[in-house]
Order: sequence, then C-alpha cells, then structure tokens
Amino acid sequence: MAQGSLMVRMIDVVFILLFGFIAVSQISKAEAIEPSKSTEAEAKAPEGAYIAIINVRSNGVYTADGGDTILRNTNEVRRYLSNEIKKAKADKKQLGVRIRSSWDAPARKTLAVAKVCRGLDIPKGLDVVKIRQF
Repeated sequence: MAQGSLMVRMIDVVFILLFGFIAVSQISKAEAIEPSKSTEAEAKAPEGAYIAIINVRSNGVYTADGGDTILRNTNEVRRYLSNEIKKAKADKKQLGVRIRSSWDAPARKTLAVAKVCRGLDIPKGLDVVKIRQF
C-alpha cells in the first residue's frame, strides 16, 4: 500500500467520525427571545383612547380613515393629526396613533410619521404588514 492511499483512508475515517458525531449530537432548542415592550403607549394612552391609523404605502403615500384620506407629505399628516387631537379632546379622550407600514414602504417615510407623532406628543405604535397583491 502506498503512503498516499493510507492518508486518503485516514481522511475518510475522520470525515465519517465527524459526520457521525454531528448526527448523534444533541441540538438544544433556541430560547425564545422576548421582544421589548413599549412603555410609551402604556404610560400615555389610557383605556378607551381614540386611535387614529396612518398607513404608509409602498409608494410612500400616507393614507388615513381606511384609505379614504390621502396625505401626500408630513405637513398634511401633521394637520390631519392636529384635527384628530381636537376631535379626541372634544370627546374627552386621548389620541393614540397606529402607524401601519407596508413591508416595502420606504423606512424614512414611516419614521417621518413617528417623528410627527413625537412632535405632537402623541403615543404611537408601529405595525409592518405584507399585503398580497391579487
């Protein structure tokens, strides 16, 4: 037997042992990661608060009222939310905002709405959704 063929056989044995150890080794389950909880909404939005939903579409356009109101820029979003604050105060409720962003919407557009909410001191939440196109 030549020296080279012995080395090939040793490599084969090592690989077989390696795969054997991998096959019988115990794989532990990954621990569930607990997502962080927002304290902003809990502290500022009491039960029964009025919630306005701002949608951020994939083309960067903002909509509200179930898509009936189209808001083209953050100034229009600010005006819309200011009016919603007045309506909520008239009903003696506090306003909260849900930002619903399409999964392929520009992140800067979504963050711009969050910045408007922060400027108006409105508690906010963010949802990212994927809508199937038919």
